[in-house]
Amino acid sequence: MEKITPETIRHTATLSRIILSEEEEKGMEKHFAALLRQMEPLDSFDASAVPATAHILPAVNVLREDRAGEPFDREKLLACAPERDENSYIVPRVVE
Repeated sequence: MEKITPETIRHTATLSRIILSEEEEKGMEKHFAALLRQMEPLDSFDASAVPATAHILPAVNVLREDRAGEPFDREKLLACAPERDENSYIVPRVVE
């Protein structure tokens, strides 16, 4: 079993976007070690015949084919806008 180091705890906390006190870090060492002990039976499993996969289902591309069609009526789309100019939506500025 790999030793859980304080650096491992801090790195995991950083990835998780949480801040731990030194006391909490020490407590996490025990929890991480317990989790690794629970996973030890998996070390004896021979997975060499199991193909690597990114998804459990054999779905390759579930999207429809991209086809050109009739464009939407700009006036109908802009009619829904709370504020607009001749050809565009006017939205509040979010970047300064």
